[in-house]
Amino acid sequence: MIKIKKLIDCTLAEAVTAWNTGFEGYYFDATTTPQNFIKRMVNEDLSPSLSIVAFEDKQPIGIVLNGVREVKGKKITWNGGTGVAKEYRSKGVGKILIDSSFSILKEEGIEIATLEAISDNTKAISLYKKMGYVVDDNLEYLILNGKLPQNPIKDSNRNYNFKRVVPQQIGQLPFYKAMSPWQTQWQSAKNGEGIIVKDDNDNEVGYAYYHKLFNSQGNHISTTLFQCEVKPDQTDAVKIIYFLLSQVFGDFNDDINRTVPNLPINKSEKTLIVLKQIGFQIKAQQVYMIKEL
Repeated sequence: MIKIKKLIDCTLAEAVTAWNTGFEGYYFDATTTPQNFIKRMVNEDLSPSLSIVAFEDKQPIGIVLNGVREVKGKKITWNGGTGVAKEYRSKGVGKILIDSSFSILKEEGIEIATLEAISDNTKAISLYKKMGYVVDDNLEYLILNGKLPQNPIKDSNRNYNFKRVVPQQIGQLPFYKAMSPWQTQWQSAKNGEGIIVKDDNDNEVGYAYYHKLFNSQGNHISTTLFQCEVKPDQTDAVKIIYFLLSQVFGDFNDDINRTVPNLPINKSEKTLIVLKQIGFQIKAQQVYMIKEL
């Protein structure tokens, strides 16, 4: 008989076992360690009291990690991973996990559930659709690594007024895309930097926020761009995007890794077009799914 326990009531060893067996044979190596499991729970705002583990005969056989944030007065949750041990797959355990998860989330007053799924993972997507999720957008994970021979940023022939801010300030903008995928929200840009562009009338018309990573010697090794967006109906949107990206990535003369995670291809279409014109390539594709609870 399958028993469901909240993650907070499980040992760390049980949680790690549930994760590693649940994601055995996944599309990429998702294996974790106790230290990395804890680190991810903290970094991605995952909740031990909202996450669950499935057991059979005291053996962990499945897991769902959930996090919760408040967006415009509503509690929003994110499914940070649903995994079932190989020998228990296609036996209804996934449905039991998601149903149990929904019950806990509803008790906490959460109104909207979100998740991302690998586009090729048709079995998981089919299950999520049966559980009431709908595809809100398709996502692309983009990369551009290394030093480039020349700067790919177009010269817009205009220097916009801008100010440097922290990502939290961008979250207050009226056109901030709060319902973007979890890992692109300002809360995920821990220790990040932000830029807000203003027009000639001092109106805020665009923003970007990102995080630069340095190694132990102080060398810049990577930049992750979380969001780069422009106020709707802005006629010079493309020029603003190019300007923002020039501020984030500089002249592309650094030998670093550049990452843009989970960019919505419809809701961030202009940004996507510009990034691909610059030379960013697709590393992975996902679907972004939403369900009202």
